[in-house]
Amino acid sequence: MPSLPPPVLLTTHLIGDVNRSRVLQAIVDHGPSSRADLARLAGVPRATIGAIVQGLVDDGLLEQQEPSRGTGRVGKPGRPLWFGPQAGVAAAISFTDASVRVALVNARGDILEETSRVLDTATAGSADLVVATADAVAAIRGATEPIGVGLAIPGVCDSERGLVIASGQVPGAGGAELVMGVAHETGLAVFVDNDARVQALGEKWFGDGRGVPTFAAVQTGHGLGVGLVLRGALYRGDDGRVGELGHVQVMPDGEPCRCGLTGCWETVATLRWLRAEAARLGLPGADRLDSAALAALAGKDETAAELQAVWAEHLGRGLAVLVNLLGIRRFLLHGDAVGGGEGLRAAVEDSVRGASLGHIAHEVELGFSSLDADAALLGAAGLVLSETFRLAV
Repeated sequence: MPSLPPPVLLTTHLIGDVNRSRVLQAIVDHGPSSRADLARLAGVPRATIGAIVQGLVDDGLLEQQEPSRGTGRVGKPGRPLWFGPQAGVAAAISFTDASVRVALVNARGDILEETSRVLDTATAGSADLVVATADAVAAIRGATEPIGVGLAIPGVCDSERGLVIASGQVPGAGGAELVMGVAHETGLAVFVDNDARVQALGEKWFGDGRGVPTFAAVQTGHGLGVGLVLRGALYRGDDGRVGELGHVQVMPDGEPCRCGLTGCWETVATLRWLRAEAARLGLPGADRLDSAALAALAGKDETAAELQAVWAEHLGRGLAVLVNLLGIRRFLLHGDAVGGGEGLRAAVEDSVRGASLGHIAHEVELGFSSLDADAALLGAAGLVLSETFRLAV
């Protein structure tokens, strides 16, 4: 394997200038851009953009790409600027129910190295989580020194204080021990946030949310979570205790929820409900059913097709709350629902529109994330990059 060039080390001097930050913000928000585009997007005078960009190129943060040759353009084509391949390399970490996934990700969103550690995260204590995480980071550091560590946690997080308030799926992550332990073992700055918000950040930095001022990234499956980007900024509330869309009441006469409330969206729009309903209807493989398996059954079984229609209706009910309350028009689905394919996507979109106010219902667009399984990992890198670049997120 060829040796990699030395990483770009970011310092306060390197990114402290306001104009530099504006240029970097424009690139994050809009992707590769020419000098003329950057001057316009960043609000920087064209007379000074050359010096700003050249400094960023000299420092290895940006590099010039091949000229873009758009149709209908007259004159010399511009040369887009984009992050260099070794700019802003971060260690990104996400958790599943059976493993810790760790990767080195650069500011382009390229996964340079990746590894994982098998771990039952539902029973692992904080010490076990720290050991597995730090060991995985050490395994992929090699010649590339990350500028920090980003953690995506399925739970309530206070990102400003580096605190995991609670996590039902990874209980050992609760408190400050995980963040402090990983920082101590790696010697790196560690940043943490809720996984649904991290997914939204991944979409904003690297995915289908780039250039979209307002959208929602929605995690589906065993649990429900939502990350909101409002007018270009990731919404965290005052202390991170927001985004619990799964506990909005959608069934007034519904079942008790694990949160203590009744009729929450989570009681009818997670795999637990789907499998219980499939068992009640006598569908085969009910205990392992998910959106992908249901879609396959629906093509040949009328009962399964009816269940899929109800499933789509339930998924759409909670999302319509965001349309009516915040005017969200763009939704990016992650997790289990992606396996349901175009039939489920279209049915959920119809459900959202049907429960949305008439004057905006026709503007609602719902799609599956192109990042999907990588969204949390890339968003965890985005946590590090946003803090290091001092950008608005």
